Amino acid sequence: MPSIYKAIFLFFISSSCVLGQSFFEKIKYQAEAGVYLSTSGKTPFLTRANQYGIVPLESSVVAIKGGIYKDYDSTFNSNNQLHKFGFGFGVNAIGNVGKVNEVLLPEAYLKVRYGAFELSAGRKREIIGLVDTVLTMGSYIWSGNALPIPKVQISIPNYVPILGKGLLSIKGLYSDGFFDNGAIRNFYLHQKNLYARIGKPNWKIKIYSGFNHQVQWGGKPATPYIDKTTGLLVTTFPSDFNTYLKVVAGTSLNKGDNGVGTGIPVNEAMNRAGNHLGTIDIATEINFKKFDIFLYRQNIYEDGSLFYLNNISDGLTGISFRRKNAVKGIVRVCFEYLHTTNQGGSLQDRYDDIPQLRGADNYFNNGVYTDGWTYGGNTIGTPLLTPINSVDKKLLANKDLEKYSTYYILNRVEAFSLAIEGKGKNINYYTKLIFNKNLGTYQVPINAKQFSFLYKVKYNFPQFSLISYLSFDEGTLFPSSLGGYLGIQRTFF
Repeated sequence: MPSIYKAIFLFFISSSCVLGQSFFEKIKYQAEAGVYLSTSGKTPFLTRANQYGIVPLESSVVAIKGGIYKDYDSTFNSNNQLHKFGFGFGVNAIGNVGKVNEVLLPEAYLKVRYGAFELSAGRKREIIGLVDTVLTMGSYIWSGNALPIPKVQISIPNYVPILGKGLLSIKGLYSDGFFDNGAIRNFYLHQKNLYARIGKPNWKIKIYSGFNHQVQWGGKPATPYIDKTTGLLVTTFPSDFNTYLKVVAGTSLNKGDNGVGTGIPVNEAMNRAGNHLGTIDIATEINFKKFDIFLYRQNIYEDGSLFYLNNISDGLTGISFRRKNAVKGIVRVCFEYLHTTNQGGSLQDRYDDIPQLRGADNYFNNGVYTDGWTYGGNTIGTPLLTPINSVDKKLLANKDLEKYSTYYILNRVEAFSLAIEGKGKNINYYTKLIFNKNLGTYQVPINAKQFSFLYKVKYNFPQFSLISYLSFDEGTLFPSSLGGYLGIQRTFF
């Protein structure tokens, strides 16, 4: 597989050299400087949530940001059609100085388009799933809460008609990437999704549906350990090409010897290699004369509970209203409800005589990939499923955490979110309120309640913009805190 990635990177480099100077035309530059402050020394939840991992948990911090971007050429040829070929790139660097000193590279990618298809390589900001990408509390599986994972990807980024002159359209992606080293080293991401739209673009009602599939797989433990079933030393996880094909298909390795003599865990040998997870989504868009409505639902799957409808109550549900051609006032409103407390049932359900009950899905945790569904220490999916490193330590006092050594101690969640976006003359504003009730996990019950608030304003002047955040947390999940951000931004071409 690495040779494939090298070949693609060489393709990008050679293509850009051939295009020469035209590749570097119409570049956008962006620079920003600001400071994060808080009363508790911890950055409030909504200031750092869904910020692609660039906002540190600790505060106070001065942040310096800079980016260079080139998107596809949007001009038309002599036949009034978009050019079939297009090239683009993006680089974004962040320096945080203060309680946290770090340099981050949340974006560094090259991309090439031919017709409806796009090939890209590197880190690129993405949100995956049917959701209001502007106002959501977080798309369940891939929310933009963590640093983008470096990967090579081929995609159809926009809906393309395949039947009935737009009656049926599709989009999707297929990619492979690399996780950072933690408890497991040198392991991979496999990812794909496919979404369909029924309804022509000018229809008043359109229906959307689709799925996404993510897998953490391969690699080896940083510290080899003894498998409890076989008593053998585990030194590696399967990562050959045959395993990759089974990872893609989501089928079992089904090794008849239970992994004995292979040096891999029994669970990996007899079941699916890697940690598989994703959502199955459905949505409806209704277009009126003055506004649009978007209703959506994301259903969760990890170990088969959804197949038997045992965890059907879990998922993300939302409704979004967007005003058309609005020049001032409220332009968008979104209400969401996240429910993950069922998880197919308790541990007792899982070990009953009815295997179909499944249960104890323990979302975002995994017995082999023990850092869970994280990258760079942050949740890849919805930030409402909270990793152990970001909660108030008083909440975990007197809990037997060593007995249940999982990264996500708080993944049984019920949360409500209301978000509003608006604008006026030379101003854009955004506010969000989230009430979150968290029951911990089935193994480690916790009863925490949390209210979080964010108000963001961007003042646009001729040569620059001022950005300010005001946010606070109140409850038992995070330390009570009032804080925010003040920055100045300049964008130019």
